[in-house]
Amino acid sequence: REFFAVPEAPDYVNHPFTLHLERSGRDIAVRADQSATDALADAGIVVPTKCSDGICGVCAVSHHAADGIEHRDYVLSAKERGEKVVLCCSRARDAGGVIALDL
Repeated sequence: REFFAVPEAPDYVNHPFTLHLERSGRDIAVRADQSATDALADAGIVVPTKCSDGICGVCAVSHHAADGIEHRDYVLSAKERGEKVVLCCSRARDAGGVIALDL
């Protein structure tokens, strides 16, 4: 599938959550007005991005929190979402939730 514009998205409510980096044990706070990729960049951890809209999948990384993620991308299949998360747009499902990443 190839998108030339971002599809119309539902009205999501953003809330703060935490990224837990399993390799280093670090926790990175993500504000409600911030993407996970921006929070990681602010912490000195660069995750490659391209579209920043969830239509390319460049910033997808492996996770270990399958049921706690609100996937907002347009590229991952249901099976892929069980293993990966597109960080530029997806968030923890609940306020204060944690997404454990293979970073």
